[in-house]
This record gives sequence, C-alpha cells and structure tokens, in this order.
Amino acid sequence: MSGFSPYECAKEFATHTNRSLFITGKAGTGKTTFLRQFRAETTKQLAVVAPTGVAAVNAGGTTIHSFFQLPFTPFTPTPAGREALIARMKMSSARRTVIRELEVLVIDEISMVRADVLDAIDTVLRHVRHRRADPFGGVQMIFIGDLYQLSPVAKTDEWQILSAYYQGIYFFHSRVMQEAPPVYVEFDKIFRQSDNVFIRVLNEVRNDALSPEGFSLLQSRYEPHFNPSPEENYITLTTHNLSADNINNTELEKITTKAHLFKAVVKGEFPENAFPVEQQLELKEGAKVMFLRNDNETPRRFFNGKIGTVTSISDKEVTVHCQDDADEITVPLVTWENIRYTTNPENQTVEEEIIGTFEQLPLRLAWAITIHKSQGLTFDKAIIDAGKAFSPGQVYVALSRCRSLHNLVLKSPINRYSIGLDEQVVRFSSAKPEEEQVAAELLSAKEQFRTILLLQLYDFDPLHQMARSWYFATKGNESSFSEGTVSFVGEIYKELTDLEQVAAKFRMQLKQIVRQTPVDTAFFTERIQASSTYFAGRMETLLRTLRESAATTDNRANALEYDEVITSIFFASALKKHLIGATADNFSVEAYYQARNQFRKPAFNMTSYSRDSSGGQLKSIHPELLSELVQLRNTISKEENLPVYIIASVKTLVQMADYLPETEKDLLKIHGFGKIKAKRFGEQFLSLITAYISTFGIESQMIHFPEEKKQRKKK
Repeated sequence: MSGFSPYECAKEFATHTNRSLFITGKAGTGKTTFLRQFRAETTKQLAVVAPTGVAAVNAGGTTIHSFFQLPFTPFTPTPAGREALIARMKMSSARRTVIRELEVLVIDEISMVRADVLDAIDTVLRHVRHRRADPFGGVQMIFIGDLYQLSPVAKTDEWQILSAYYQGIYFFHSRVMQEAPPVYVEFDKIFRQSDNVFIRVLNEVRNDALSPEGFSLLQSRYEPHFNPSPEENYITLTTHNLSADNINNTELEKITTKAHLFKAVVKGEFPENAFPVEQQLELKEGAKVMFLRNDNETPRRFFNGKIGTVTSISDKEVTVHCQDDADEITVPLVTWENIRYTTNPENQTVEEEIIGTFEQLPLRLAWAITIHKSQGLTFDKAIIDAGKAFSPGQVYVALSRCRSLHNLVLKSPINRYSIGLDEQVVRFSSAKPEEEQVAAELLSAKEQFRTILLLQLYDFDPLHQMARSWYFATKGNESSFSEGTVSFVGEIYKELTDLEQVAAKFRMQLKQIVRQTPVDTAFFTERIQASSTYFAGRMETLLRTLRESAATTDNRANALEYDEVITSIFFASALKKHLIGATADNFSVEAYYQARNQFRKPAFNMTSYSRDSSGGQLKSIHPELLSELVQLRNTISKEENLPVYIIASVKTLVQMADYLPETEKDLLKIHGFGKIKAKRFGEQFLSLITAYISTFGIESQMIHFPEEKKQRKKK
C-alpha cells in the first residue's frame, strides 16, 4: 500500500486524519492488537464501545446502549423516530460533556451491531454535539470486526418494523453509512495459524467457496466417537450454552477430589451481563481449566485461551499445569474494570473512570465452551461440535480458533448451510477499494485534516455565537441583574463579533495559501506567526475583561445560566489562546494535539447568585445598609415562601441603599415597588432604613433620585 502495510495504513488514517475507518480481516490478523496499541498511543479524545457487556469489558470500554443511553427497542430513522429518541434520552451533563469533547469513537465487534443502532448513535451524536449536518456529529468513527463471523440479531417482530426502512440488518445498511461510507482497510497477515494448507481451507470456508479438496480435508477430521485422554487438553466448541454447561458439569462430577468454591468480589457498578467469568467458580484438583486473561508478567506464563489442569488447591492459591510447560502456574486473582468516560476538569480531556470492579480467578472449566464465547481466543487442540450451527459464520469462528488442522477434531460433519454466507456481506466486502486507491486517499486526507484543524483554530464563530446567546438572555432578564451587567456582556459580544470578522478574513487567506501547489512554506509560516501574536493578544485582553465581571442576581436560574456561559467562554478562549501560541512556529497535527493535552485550565471562579451572600459583589454608597437589606429580603423570602427576586431585585436593593427612602411615597419611586408590594413589605424595609439614617446622622437622598418616565393609565 505504497510502502504502508494495511496495519500501518489504518494507524495513519486513525492518527493523522479525521476519516472514519472500517478495519476488518480474517480471524487472527491482529484487529484486537491494533485497538490496544492505538488506544495506548493516541493523543485524540477517545472512547471504546461494544455491543455486549462481555465484549465491552474485553475491549476495555463500555456497552453501546450504556454510553449513549439507548433504549433496547428498534429505532426508526425518521424525523419522528429521532425526536422520540431525543425525548426519551436522559443523559447527565457529565455524559454530554464527554460526548462533546469526543474526537474518536471505536466500536469493536461491529459485525454484531444492527443498522438501526448505528443510526441511533448518529442521531445522539449530532444532537448532543450541536452538529446536525455532520455524520456522527463530526466524530471520527473506527469500526473493528469481521463480518464473516457473528452477525447482528433481530427478532421477527423487530425486523417487521425495521424492514420498512432498511434493506438489511448489518451496520453497513444504516442510513449514516450510505451518507458517509468509511475507509475500508483489511488486515491480511494471519498471526494465529502458520499451516498454509489450513489457512487456505479457512479462507474457503470464510468465503463460502469450499473446494472438493478443502471439503475432503475437513471431513478427514470427522471423528464422532473421538474420546481424548485428559492429559491431551482438548476443548469442545459447541453452538449452545446448555451443551457446554452439561459437558463441563458432567466431567467435573467424575472427579472425586474435594470441590472448592471461589466467589468473585464485585465492587461498585458491574452489571451481571458483563461478568467476564463465573461469579461462583467451582474447581477441583484435576479439573481442566482455561485461562481468560493474558499474563502481565514477563516472560508471559499464560494467555487468554491457554488450557491446563488444576494440580492443587489451598485456601490461599490455585496452581495449574499446562502441557509442555516445565513449571506449574500459581494463578493470581485478576481484577476486571467497568469504566465510564468523564472529562478532566483541568483540561477537558476525555478520561476513563473506574466505576466498578470484578475480582476473580481468571479461569473457567475447559472441557467445553460455546463458539460465541470462544471469539477472540486461540486453542492448540479443539473438538468442534457445530452440527447445530444456527447462523452463518459460526463454523468459521470455531475453525479459526484452532492453530492447526492436525489438532482439530470434528464431532459432527460440516454441512453446507452452516458455512453459507449472507450475500449482503459478500456484496459489501467485494466493494473493497484497491490498495493504491486507499493509499492515495490517505495522502489527501492527511493534508485535509491538517487544514481543517488549522481553520478550526482560527474560527471564533462558536465563541461568537455563545456570546450572542448570552447577551440576549441577559438582556431579557435585565431587571434581575445588577446595574451594568447587560452593558458588560454587550462588550464581550461586541469584542467577539469583531474578532470573528477579522478571523474570517484570515481564514480566507489561509485557504488561498494552502490551495497553492506547492505551498509557499515560508510565507505560510510568516502569516501564522504574525497572526498568532495578534490573536493571542486579543484573547488575553478578552480573558482579563471576563475576569472583571461584577454581575449579581438573586434569580437562581439566571445566575446559573450566567455563570455557566461566562465560564464556558472563558475556558474555551483560554484553550484557543494556548493552542494558537503553542503551534505558532510549527503547525502540525502532532503539535496541535500535544499542545491540547498539555493545556491546564487557569483559575476562574464565577458566582453571580447573591441570595446567600451578605452583599457579595453588590455595590452601594452604604455597603453596611445594603448588606442588612439583603439579609432582610432573604428572611422575608423564607417566611413568605417566595423567590427572592419577587421580594426585591438587585436593582431595588441598591437603589434603597443609595437613596434612603423614608416614606411609602418615596418607596413607590424605587424600581420594583408598586402599591401592593409597598403595603405588604414596605414597612419592614423603611424601618431598617430609618434606623440606619438615625444611627449615622445622614439624610435621605430621594431629592436626587432620577425620575423614571412612566406612563400610568388611571382606571
């Protein structure tokens, strides 16, 4: 692929572009390894999800339905269906923040994800991220899985609903996939098997093109009465849980040694359907077991799928001996983690939070296992009983778990239906692009992504729109805020309006520069450096101005909205200033993400709610009196069970403290006081003001009170 292997090509697309990917390949080609390495190395904001609880735990992520708060009912890709989904969605603000900050979403085991589920994910991402025109709300998607393995499941009644909207049930039938197809990358190097003859047979089974020679080879492994000795360590792969459980229980009962029960320790949130091993594991000395985790030590003593025999059990430990190993393995307790995604309050990066753990021996009885649970495992010796295979792909999954044909035994004969392929999968796979086409797309996608990041960096419109909404919301509630608040917010709005107008012209210049072939690198660098100095200076001024907010309000809802918006604008502006400065000398994708991950939020505390303060940020000629008036207003609010702003707004309190009304007639001139309120609460306020005047020997200033022009109609 122009010097890149498919593995390297996928890594380049995932790291240096924003293109969505479908990563597939035969069993044992390294798809899981790719996920682990990319996850460990990427600087992008990433989350991993999977269709089932066990798959999610194995992938180190969470389930699709949990992450997106999706119902388990079918989703219809219509305006009404989308509205219903959004209406039912009860998503916390923390989860919304994670989704808004997300840059890459990995869906593992994509072969099991239905078309309607993918469209539901698309709907939620567009809605929460406020990017309704962009597929998946602008998130880069990485789909990993083999469509020739396990398929999606839709009950008859569910498909009756969905068939009106979809041609098929697979993820590639979704509406969003038709709109924005991902780059198709297939891993082709097989690491699990080295037997070329067996690899050829597996490919024939996978492609539903089993040759007479391949069929004969498989049939030669058919031994219905095969009964291996215990020390040979064969495992039976069956199609149903009941069959596997019966085999394991029967074999365990044959052993006469003492039974020991190991109970898992479950802490926090860890749903039962995601338990990676048995919650109560019964073992005996002599039992055949399989490891369900890779060893973290070096050299590695065991791996996921390795089979051995329990040699001893004590109160403190279990030891297992595996064939061809000289030493016994003392089995450690292993902890599996259930995670959810959160955002770091310091830099708004997406992080994993452990919300539950499951601690147990990483073992299960290994006389038998279902084909479904064997996905992702590797066995040296296996007996396959797939005569009751109920879906295309099951036989391929079972066969591909084995390292070689020599140590594979068929308990039931292979039938044509069990290896039949869904024609829809074949058609989709046949549309895979040529390697040269993918390589050429990679080069253009990398350049496009660099340009997109650069233009986004100098795009101030999101900030401008936030300020616009903030201004009009504050203006609409002007009477509830302290004097000067609306004009302060108006200045911020004006500044960002001007800043975006300048930035828009600069973006046009950038587009012209990058369209040139070749790009004038020196001129490009000079323009970025000069603009960086200019915009960073403007942003610093904006940050200083935001810190000077002296707004107060006694309306809790208005205060909450004001504080949230000014804080969001402040931190978004601080991040933009940081990124502009850090990438001025050498703008690249790597420099951008490195700078973003190094960002730490500067201190900024904003509290505009005045209810619980003794004056707080309120300003008056007589601050002591204002403090007493606030306390009186709050006391009356509690006694009358009324909102504080109904009793007296910020503006009302400041005017009373400044102008010192002494009579009800004076009080009626004060903002917010009508005859009814004056009759009901006026006497308490006037008594407090009169006492203050007497104590300090000062005079009322009502003769200087600015008359408000009011037109009152007499009834």
